[in-house]
Amino acid sequence: MTTTLIIGGTVVTPDGSARADVRISGEVIDEVGELAPRPGEKVVDASGLLVLPGGIDTHTHLELDCGPGLRTIDDWASGSRAALAGGTTMMIDFATQFHGQTPLEGLAAWHAMADGHAVSDYAFHLAFTEWKPEFADQFGALVEAGVTSAKMYMGYFGSMMVEDDQILAALRAAREAGIVVGFHCENGRIIAARVGEELAKGHTASYYHQHTRPEASEWEAANRLGFLAETADAGVYVVHVSSAGTLDVVEQFRARGVRYGAETCPQYLVADASEYGPEPAGGVADAASERHARQFMMSPPLREASNNDRLFRLLADGTLNFVGTDHCSFTLDDQKARATAFNQVANGAPGIELRLPLLWSYGVVPGRLTPERFVAVTSENAARYFGMFPRKGVIAAGSDADLVLFDPARVWTVRHDDLHDAGDYSQYEGRELTGKVRDVFLRGRQVVVDGEPLAELAPGQYIKRGRPDLTVR
Repeated sequence: MTTTLIIGGTVVTPDGSARADVRISGEVIDEVGELAPRPGEKVVDASGLLVLPGGIDTHTHLELDCGPGLRTIDDWASGSRAALAGGTTMMIDFATQFHGQTPLEGLAAWHAMADGHAVSDYAFHLAFTEWKPEFADQFGALVEAGVTSAKMYMGYFGSMMVEDDQILAALRAAREAGIVVGFHCENGRIIAARVGEELAKGHTASYYHQHTRPEASEWEAANRLGFLAETADAGVYVVHVSSAGTLDVVEQFRARGVRYGAETCPQYLVADASEYGPEPAGGVADAASERHARQFMMSPPLREASNNDRLFRLLADGTLNFVGTDHCSFTLDDQKARATAFNQVANGAPGIELRLPLLWSYGVVPGRLTPERFVAVTSENAARYFGMFPRKGVIAAGSDADLVLFDPARVWTVRHDDLHDAGDYSQYEGRELTGKVRDVFLRGRQVVVDGEPLAELAPGQYIKRGRPDLTVR
């Protein structure tokens, strides 16, 4: 069996960092320690580099149908290729049950898109756009298929929002099946009312997106979710936490024994509401201001800059459990440009390739995160929480050889032309970052060399997941 020896690097895990060599045998890690090359063995010099477990992105939307003529621009080939370039070897996408479908039909549709096309490894959450009592009958089959997490929406009134009594029924079924459910926490009805009020005033600029979706909307939904989870005795988590105040709610319910997790995304740690610009005269923005704001049109929206520091503190202390991207990419000069008012703008942004360097630059470099915590929130915690540990998320004998050789001192500037997604912009264009992926191994195969994915990449694997570990911090 072919073996590869990675020598001279510093292996980083949540438990500590140490200079160590890593031997790969086939698709798995064979041993870690002070190792000597064997005759004929491939040797990769990692001197001056960090050896990290492959990143796990807990939140992506590839090939998501968002309405007539609108689908996220990254398919499974381009999205997973960009993921690998950024050090993410595993992603969990949202297989969506659209209205009129069963959960298993939604899952089958996502397998048809991903299988044989993804070049990273992947798994699925099951995202519900509605709830029917008979869906509970399919939960056992979902678990058997390796789908042990789901998602429901408390926002998007009139399309994907699920009512509280339906959430309660779903949580009871999920508890019995061993499924953890993530929630988009916003008050959909209040948002719909506020959007209507702004439009009635002639306010069409994307600046108003943030004002129709205030932080309190997220807090209120998180509080309601905590009560529902407590009532159902079910495990839940908040996806893409944008406001530190939401974590106050989460902690209150944790203190009462509720199994309540929390995910955030780089955009809520490194960007803020100033990107939406000042309020435009008459409620209508000029073309340049509007184009810039649309790069950051996502739900929930960006918050005030003071929120960034507090979220980083909560990420460091274990209140936040892991970091996904909510990669949901649309083209700026076509798909996002079609809208004539803020509520019509394609909602979402790219991010799958920049998760590790953004967190390193804004987290580790200024001392907000330790390298060990960085590894926990980008890899190991996700593997544990979503039932993939110890196959994924750890550098240990017997685990998949998903490894990232990361240069912690490399200074570089974000240029979309250098990235690998299918979109036409990066909202971080021109930012100077410190820390860059050099090489990536996926189940023992080198898939990225000197920052570039290989031209020919074998298909990734679908990873069936086991029972979630909801104790992760």
